[in-house]
Amino acid sequence: MPRSVRQGSGHTGSGRAKSAARTGTQTGVESIDTGMRLLLAFVELGGRGQMLKVLAEAARMPSSKAHRYLVSLIRMGFVDRDPATGHYRLGPKAVQVGVSALGSIDAIALSGEEMVKLHDELDHTMALTVWGSGNPVIVRVEEADRLMTVGFRIGKSLPILTSASGQIFAAFLPRATIEPLLEQEIRSRQCRVSGRLVRSLAQAGRVLDEVRERGLSRIAGDITPGISALAAPVFDNRGYPATVITAIGPRGAFDSRWDGPLARAMKRRTAELSRKLGYTGPRGAPARRA
Repeated sequence: MPRSVRQGSGHTGSGRAKSAARTGTQTGVESIDTGMRLLLAFVELGGRGQMLKVLAEAARMPSSKAHRYLVSLIRMGFVDRDPATGHYRLGPKAVQVGVSALGSIDAIALSGEEMVKLHDELDHTMALTVWGSGNPVIVRVEEADRLMTVGFRIGKSLPILTSASGQIFAAFLPRATIEPLLEQEIRSRQCRVSGRLVRSLAQAGRVLDEVRERGLSRIAGDITPGISALAAPVFDNRGYPATVITAIGPRGAFDSRWDGPLARAMKRRTAELSRKLGYTGPRGAPARRA
C-alpha cells in the first residue's frame, strides 16, 4: 500500500483532534454520545416504555443502530426490555444515577444564587425561606438599595397564612402536614389576608386555591404595615416546595400585579430552578387542598 494512502487512513482521529483544537472544542467518544442520545430519548418521551422504532426516531438514528446500542445498555442495567410487549424502558442503573444526581443538588445554594440574580435585576429586598418545624424559616436575605424598616432576619420564623412564603408552603405541602398547623394558627391569632379576617379552614382553603392557580402568593401589609411581598415556589422532584423566594418592598413602590414584570421574572427563574431540581410537572404542583 502506498505510503500516502496509509497515512491518510491512519490519521482520522488525529485530524479530528486537530480540528477540535482549532475550533476550541474538546473531542469525545462518539459511541458514548450515541448511547446518551438514546437515554435522553426516554426522557423526552416521558420515561415510559417505548417501541424500538419510536426510540430510534427520537434519537435520530436507524432502528438497526439503535438496537445494537440498546443491547449494550441492557447489559449494563441502564435499559430493560419488557418480555411481554417488547417495549424498552429505563433500567435500575438509570434510576440509581438519577437519584444520586438529585441527592447531589443543594437546593438552598442554587436558590440563593437565583435570589441574588433577581435582587440585582429588580432591586427589591429578597428573602429565601425553607420549611422548618411547622413554619417557614428565613435562611437568607438580600437587602435592596432603598432603606426599609422590616424585621426580616436570618433564622426568623414566619406565620403560615399571613406570610407570602407561608401561603406557598401551605398550598403545596401535603394536607396532613398543613391542616393541623393552620387550625392552630387560626385559633391562636387574628389571621388577616389582604385585610380580610380568616376564621375557618374553608376560608383558608379559598386563599390557598388562588395561590395554586396563580403559582404565586402575595400579601399587602399583613405582617408589617405598608410592606408588600410576592413569593414564588421552587419545587423539588416530588412537586413540593424545596424553597420559596420572596420579593419585599414598600407598598407604594412595589408592583405586586400577578402579570407584572416582577411576577413574570420570579416565575421564570423559579421554574428554571425547579427543573434543575428534577421537577417535571406543570407550572405549580398538583392541588392539595387545606
